[in-house]
Amino acid sequence: MPFTKSSTFRLSVAVAAVLSSYAMAQTSHASWDCKANAKGEWECASGVAPAANATSNTQSTARSISQPTTERRLSVSEVKPDKAPSDSKPLNTASQIPQVRQAPQTQETPAPLQTTTAEQATSPPDASLNSATPRERPMNTEAGVSTLPDFLASDAPYAHLDWYPYTDGETRLCSGRYIEPEELMAAIAENRPLSELPIYAGASSSSADLQSGFTRLTGGVNIRQGGREFNSDYGELNQAERTASLKGKVQFRQPGLLMIAERADIDFDQGVSGFSQSQYVMHQEHLRGSAEQITHYLNDRITLEKGMVTYCEPGNNDWAIHSGSIELYPEEGYGVARHATLQVAGIPVIYMPWFRFPIDDRRQSGFLYPSLSISKGDGTDISVPYYFNLAPNLDDTLTVRFIENRGLLLENELRYLNSWSNNELSTAFLANDDRANNENRWLLGVKHQGQITPEVTSSVDFSRVSDNDYFADLGTSLEVERKEHLDQKAEIRYQADTWQLLGRFHDYQTINDNIASPYKRVPQVLLTGQEALNKRLDFNYTAEYVRFRRDRRDFFDQAIFSAPEDALRKTTADRVHIRPSLSYKYYRPWGYVHPKLSLWHSQYSFNFETAPNFDLPTSTTAGIASLDSGLYFDRDIHFRNSSYSQSFEPRLMLLHVDKNKSQPSPAQFRYFDSSALDFSYYNLFDPYGWSGNDRVSATQQATLGASSAIYNDKGVEQLRVAVAQSHYLKDRDSMDLRPGDISGQETSSNLAFMAQWNVTPTLRLSHDSEIDRNDYSFEEHNYRAIWIPNNENMIYLSYRDRVNSNNANEPIRQSDVAFRHQIN
Repeated sequence: MPFTKSSTFRLSVAVAAVLSSYAMAQTSHASWDCKANAKGEWECASGVAPAANATSNTQSTARSISQPTTERRLSVSEVKPDKAPSDSKPLNTASQIPQVRQAPQTQETPAPLQTTTAEQATSPPDASLNSATPRERPMNTEAGVSTLPDFLASDAPYAHLDWYPYTDGETRLCSGRYIEPEELMAAIAENRPLSELPIYAGASSSSADLQSGFTRLTGGVNIRQGGREFNSDYGELNQAERTASLKGKVQFRQPGLLMIAERADIDFDQGVSGFSQSQYVMHQEHLRGSAEQITHYLNDRITLEKGMVTYCEPGNNDWAIHSGSIELYPEEGYGVARHATLQVAGIPVIYMPWFRFPIDDRRQSGFLYPSLSISKGDGTDISVPYYFNLAPNLDDTLTVRFIENRGLLLENELRYLNSWSNNELSTAFLANDDRANNENRWLLGVKHQGQITPEVTSSVDFSRVSDNDYFADLGTSLEVERKEHLDQKAEIRYQADTWQLLGRFHDYQTINDNIASPYKRVPQVLLTGQEALNKRLDFNYTAEYVRFRRDRRDFFDQAIFSAPEDALRKTTADRVHIRPSLSYKYYRPWGYVHPKLSLWHSQYSFNFETAPNFDLPTSTTAGIASLDSGLYFDRDIHFRNSSYSQSFEPRLMLLHVDKNKSQPSPAQFRYFDSSALDFSYYNLFDPYGWSGNDRVSATQQATLGASSAIYNDKGVEQLRVAVAQSHYLKDRDSMDLRPGDISGQETSSNLAFMAQWNVTPTLRLSHDSEIDRNDYSFEEHNYRAIWIPNNENMIYLSYRDRVNSNNANEPIRQSDVAFRHQIN
């Protein structure tokens, strides 16, 4: 796995994000204009010439965010620093802070303080703070502010951190998102090096010693340079020493970063900014946290003292990384933390004296997080992985695992990506396992996904282990699926406009001796297609050749053939299946009629390697004619000030299936890929009655059903109920039953009932049952509830009762509970 924030312990990766620095302001300023006269004195405001030590005071009413006003700015030209910064690393223009030029002393020198007057000023860049949305927020020019889209809450309690929760009920991984004020960021993010950009300063009132260059700013303090902006209640500027100090509701913003602090100290000469008691947000990384002290350096390096980082949304600290000292290197893409702890629900659970972690998606070679466990059987078990970033398209992860009572286990995962394929090779080896009679234990896994041409795709999924107990004894950290039947599969597929051809080899390794292994397909060739003969008439076809193989005793029924137990361990069978069909589709807004004619044929060739050939039927042919039809009615309804539409959809399907009598019975032949369908609403309308290509049931029947659904005003289905019943026109063979059949002599099936309710976009309730056709009692009923708020979390509940079912092999009441919850 790569050494990135998404795969190397995302909890610690988050800490790095703390520093991608940027900030923003939200106060208004009136404008003031000063320039030097012939005596070297400053003239400010309306032609007033103050003495060298005189002060000028200007008051202006702070503007409302929702109403555009003018802005007071102090523009200061820059020169190169008098001395090199403390860090000689080349400057990053995203973090450069140019120095402030000293006040001019002669009239011939251009005045450094250049501003716009109140009449010339445009709407201030911070007027839209906390109300702008990237690309999707329309600008309301009349009000002078942006408006949030409908799916975001406008009264967000954490808007000061740019966090807006969703309100539309859609399923998402997070309950909200961070949004930067687009208009403000566009105004302050000028596309020029910082050394070429002026510094603007402004406030509601000011007091300046123009000779010494010391200025006090009060109320709505704003200092801006290019894509960086500081705001506070109070500020002090020292042009002589090229420093600034801000206090009270300090806010710093640059694209991608927001900081809120009690105090900020800025050294323009050294390019260093320090923030005390600060909170921070990194929008793109979905990262936030806090620290007692944050320092941002000229080369973009950032240090945090007694800091915290988390990916949790504001107001939620389910987990967080706390550290006494964190150094972040955004240019290199990593961070270093010392004396760090992982806290879950405020409780420290892991202590790390030192660790290095990535802060962006750039891969880096290095150690990943180790694991340690202790058990009675294996003793101490410690794993230490190391990630090799070999090339942009090649990486490798080697894990050295020491198991005290077994030995040294090496696991390796190699990943290779090229222009047409994605490939993974997983290997593991343990020599002379001390707890397994000194046997060598190993694992091999190969995965491949390829797009050879636009029409041709390929895939490989191969897993094999040395013995059946490998996973139970050793487990694995590799990306190998652990299950009872390990896939050993290779496929190549050609996809044309109207047809596709699949070639497949599918073998298995069954690592449980108590269950039957699946049939191997060695090989399988499958051709499927659909040709439109005209707008309504379609010709569909399926043709398949498969060679099946299974080395198990239960391939055939031993009692019928009276063969020795070992005689049928190896059996091979070839099957050819063809299924052409011709269908006509007539659709109208009020209903549809869909007649269809099909030919269904499967033929077998059996080969018993250790027993004589048995006299079995080798082919089955069936003709199928069906007529599926339905009507559609709807009406508008209103409930609790909401508009809905309700549909009523009756459905009738006539089905005739006739076949030859040479098909093996279920007692003779355990089918390769076929099984009887369960009794349900939709399966009553199935033309075959079985899955797969080994069997079809003969019948003459009419299936009548009706369903009704309710849709909201967006066309999303909220509720559906349906009921169906099959009526048989002739008896069926007791060995050839369909869903709902008991003896084959019934004139009708039981009733199949179904109900589905989408309570919310994330919660769904469903019910299906079999109802006795005579007394309308439940023969079998199932209930399910599933809640999926996002891709990482899920809760599933189900209850099944078939105590009274005549089709049940044995009465059963069963409850299932499953859940998935994202911890990190």
